[in-house]
Amino acid sequence: MQLTTAPSGASRTSPTGASVDDGAPSGRGPAPRTPNSRLRLSREERGWSQERLATEIRRFSMVHDGREAGVTGNMICKWEKGDKKPSLRYQRLLRALFGRSSVELGFVDDEALAPIGGAGRPEPGRPADVAGVTVGGATVTVGPVAALHGTGSVIDPNGPPVERRDVLRLLAAAGGVAVVPLGAGADGPPWERLSAALRRRASVTPELVEELGQRTAGLYGLEERVPARTLMPRVTEHLGRLIQLLESTGRSPLRRSLTSTAGETAALAGWLAFDSNDLPAATAYYRVAIEAARDAEDHGLWACVLGYESYQTASQGRHDQACALLGEAQRRAAAGSTAMTRAWLAAREAEEQAARGEGRAALTALDRAQDAFDRGESDGSRVWTHFFDRGRLDGLKVTTYTRLRRPAAAYAAATEALRVAGPGATKKRSLLLSDIAEVHIQRREIDAACHFAAESLAIVAQTDFSLGLARVRRAREHLRPWQHTQVVRDLDDQLRALV
Repeated sequence: MQLTTAPSGASRTSPTGASVDDGAPSGRGPAPRTPNSRLRLSREERGWSQERLATEIRRFSMVHDGREAGVTGNMICKWEKGDKKPSLRYQRLLRALFGRSSVELGFVDDEALAPIGGAGRPEPGRPADVAGVTVGGATVTVGPVAALHGTGSVIDPNGPPVERRDVLRLLAAAGGVAVVPLGAGADGPPWERLSAALRRRASVTPELVEELGQRTAGLYGLEERVPARTLMPRVTEHLGRLIQLLESTGRSPLRRSLTSTAGETAALAGWLAFDSNDLPAATAYYRVAIEAARDAEDHGLWACVLGYESYQTASQGRHDQACALLGEAQRRAAAGSTAMTRAWLAAREAEEQAARGEGRAALTALDRAQDAFDRGESDGSRVWTHFFDRGRLDGLKVTTYTRLRRPAAAYAAATEALRVAGPGATKKRSLLLSDIAEVHIQRREIDAACHFAAESLAIVAQTDFSLGLARVRRAREHLRPWQHTQVVRDLDDQLRALV
């Protein structure tokens, strides 16, 4: 019997996410709606629901326009789905609220701007675009605005040209939040700036710290489905804000929370750098994230970073070192972390012990992971374990059993993983599908193996997920005895097209 899946949702949407509706329901013919994925991305980056964004727009309108806005969560939903397009007034409010251009919010198509001019950089002596951003109830002026895709520049038709940079500089803040300009070394790598900021002093409000923590959580959520190179500018922009606040905040409980948030953001930047195959940057981000964990006495964060590093060493075939990192991570987690963190680390150790051929150690680690997971469902989680649900735990079981060449146990775990896994085109789903392909290879069910490998590859193509691609390539190596069959040739065609 072969495992089956529902559609993964890996079909591509518009690369720009620009809405084409004129504000009325799409009833003027068969033209399909175009979801505004960029507006949704900006909202989710803040960790906001659609209702929360509507509330923020209403509050922002009262403060800055002096009049009410009748926006609701249902309207936000229609804007994001492409059923309607925001009016010019709401486009203006959204640009000011998010501090992003019309292109970055999906109101204007990239192609529509191409004829306006090639170079989007400010003329010599001309200031870059500046926009207002609401953070923790305070309006913060930032500029220039970072673009979402690629490198180069974009032009905002509603303002002067803006230059794209990785880290935005905070220039001023209202609401009593003091932000000082960056000193020497402002153009240095973010990890060096964060390391220096950890030694300086600062002053922030509890509301601001909470808002920044929600932003970090939103970015972690986006990582599951957004390509690393697309998300990295937003993460470094957010890290830049945290750095500047740390540079002006003194020792206090709030600084400790802010330091943990900065460390979490640096850890995410390290993971994105690893996914982008920039290993030196990944290592630098991981080092400063550990520095932040030490400064904040955050053992859970320290354990998270070591867990991330274990993927980097494992990708180089150093499974012994990966197990050593995971062992140290679990010792740190035992000193102060959530059960979900301990469950994730134990499951990671299981698959690495299996790669070493240590069956007993792998199965013992799986038992620890299951026990911790059962406790952790009521124990809460940190931002780095929001992805770690029952489906992901079952997926790690599939990897472990497959590496131990236990096809019956792997098949049972794969059946359960598919039952509880969501249909979305997420990176963790690509890992699950490639591991299920390995299960079918061991069962000599080649058609099914290629089917799951192809589904995984479709998600990899959408998310540009290097770890997922490596898993599919490993499955393809195990298909070598059947390389002349048509299904394997078809998979090879997909791989060549992607690479």
